Amino acid sequence: MMFRGIQAQLFIAFGTLVLIISLFYTRLSMLFIEVTQDIVASHLLAMEIDHLQQSWLQEHSLQVTSPAYQLVGANSDLPAKLTPSTYSNDVFNVAGQENTYYQPFALTDMPAQGVIVSANELLPLSDFATIYSVFLLSVSVAAIILAILSTWFLASRLAKPIQQLALAIREQSPDTPCNISGDNRQDEIGELASAYKNTYSELQEAWQRERDFTHDVSHELRTPITLLKNTLTLNPDVIPDPSERQLIEQATNTLQQTVEVLLALARKENLQFTPVKIMPILEKQLLALYQLYPTQAFAAEIDLPDNFTMPGNAYLITLLCQNLINNGFYHGGGAGIHIYLHEDKLVFENPLTDTPSRPYYQGLGHGQYLVQRIASVMGWQIDIQQTDTHYRVCLGWQ
Repeated sequence: MMFRGIQAQLFIAFGTLVLIISLFYTRLSMLFIEVTQDIVASHLLAMEIDHLQQSWLQEHSLQVTSPAYQLVGANSDLPAKLTPSTYSNDVFNVAGQENTYYQPFALTDMPAQGVIVSANELLPLSDFATIYSVFLLSVSVAAIILAILSTWFLASRLAKPIQQLALAIREQSPDTPCNISGDNRQDEIGELASAYKNTYSELQEAWQRERDFTHDVSHELRTPITLLKNTLTLNPDVIPDPSERQLIEQATNTLQQTVEVLLALARKENLQFTPVKIMPILEKQLLALYQLYPTQAFAAEIDLPDNFTMPGNAYLITLLCQNLINNGFYHGGGAGIHIYLHEDKLVFENPLTDTPSRPYYQGLGHGQYLVQRIASVMGWQIDIQQTDTHYRVCLGWQ
């Protein structure tokens, strides 16, 4: 994570650039030394050859002026490999011998072919190359170290406003006014801080509207629903037709379940997920249904292990199972519901009939909307299948 931050990326980018520039100038300086050596060696060879040629023309004798020079008597005495120097095509570098050069004579009637000079034996040139190389190496190492330190300092200074902005963002709370430092800067960071402040403020307003809506739904809808249910229970003669009474009771229960699901999805505490045992939840919902409709025939078959668990929130799973079981009861025509595992998926399956044994309530389309909302919040995959004879809901999870 450290090398993915902006500070590390800036350091790597600037450091690499500085290192490339340092190596480029170091190589350029070394090339300068090599060219200087070739120039000096070529000049010395030219002076020595001019001296030898004049001596041959005047005295018919060849005598080198320094032990650093060596006469080449014949082609057989030449080194095995010669390469042209970087300064002149008349001067050649001797392969395998550092700072050794060869230049042939211009006169062809001389008893020698040319002269080889060992530049290392010439004290001025040797001392210059050695001292300058050490100086250049020291300066290059010091420059690279200084560049790395300055690059790290520069990267830290450039990344510090972003780090402060990230810290200020993490310290924000939905219940307090947004306070972001740096929004008055006249650069891209200031624009980012200002954009975040405006966006966060708009989100706070949206959160407040959502909380107000949840509060209103919780207090303003629950009360009339409870009043309606109590009226139906305490005054059985208000609606004399049993079928109409049962239809109103189903509609009231469905409305109550819808409100409970929407409120559950809006509460943050219901978004904490742990492994939940499913069997007790299913048994509790089925018993509640049997107690509510003791005279209705409804067969429930559960083929699940007793310790079977699913990852999610217990309250949301309870509402989901309640919705699916009630759908099977209302639309299954009294044939019941079958709950089982198939290919690592929890399946709720109930038959479909044209002549149900209880008043048919066309509510929320088998509760698909609520089921899909609950499943999506918990990260489950839902597959709804409907044939001519059966309605099937398959729940999968990671």
